[in-house]
Amino acid sequence: MGKRVHVLIADDSAFMRKLLKRIVESRGEFEVVDEASDGIEAYQKYLRLRPDLVLLDVNMPKLDGLSAAKKILASDASAKIIIISALGQRWAIETARRMGIKHYILKPFKPEDLIEVMEKALKE
Repeated sequence: MGKRVHVLIADDSAFMRKLLKRIVESRGEFEVVDEASDGIEAYQKYLRLRPDLVLLDVNMPKLDGLSAAKKILASDASAKIIIISALGQRWAIETARRMGIKHYILKPFKPEDLIEVMEKALKE
């Protein structure tokens, strides 16, 4: 088997980070290399770890997910980012698209839908 896909999870909710980690690691090819609870931490950890994929919540303290995504993309244009947003945040998805982020998932979501979006993001 090839190298495992390294994933960084950024969400201000400890419950959500735990849930995301459980879903991501339910598939043997994915490994969560670290977690962040705010956008600044997500950006710093991205720079240090250079994960294959980043799951970024929109609503986070200090620096929101879209601002963190902008910083990450400014430092690495090939970064693969999946925006996680609540149903009422369609504006966030449009903003992400304008930034060049094609992948997102809306809360609440099914575990298999998240895995599908992750696999799609990796193929691009």
